[in-house]
Amino acid sequence: MFYQKTVKYFLIFSFFSLLFFSSNLNAEISVENEWARVTPSGTGSVYMEIKNNGNSDDKLLSASSDKAGMVMIHRSIREGDISKMIHIHDGITIPGNSSVSLKPGDYHLMLMNLDKNLPLGDKISIILNFEKNNSLEINPVAKLRPPKMHAHK
Repeated sequence: MFYQKTVKYFLIFSFFSLLFFSSNLNAEISVENEWARVTPSGTGSVYMEIKNNGNSDDKLLSASSDKAGMVMIHRSIREGDISKMIHIHDGITIPGNSSVSLKPGDYHLMLMNLDKNLPLGDKISIILNFEKNNSLEINPVAKLRPPKMHAHK
């Protein structure tokens, strides 16, 4: 009888420990200050700060949205007097215990064939796909200008 109770409690403890620790392993990436700039022509860009709270590097590989026909990772660069956008095919590395800012004039998500009926102030559901971390859904608000930045708690 004592043996059965001990085994029962051990199995229950193991089950909940596994749930707790496995959920923490997948929660190392967080996103703050996400927002989207949209244009009437059906394109837009998404900006945010991606934080990696884990010890090892991770990589943003791709993104998708049901409001856009295509979402690509881009980087704007300036060479002399010429600015150009480069499609980043191999993703953006997010170093461990660090963050990467997707901001105007640098890295951003490019929304192509955006739903033209999307009103300003509406949220755009975007799924971020990482190399190690689980996919993460963000919901930036569609704007014409950058918002005043604040942290989500």
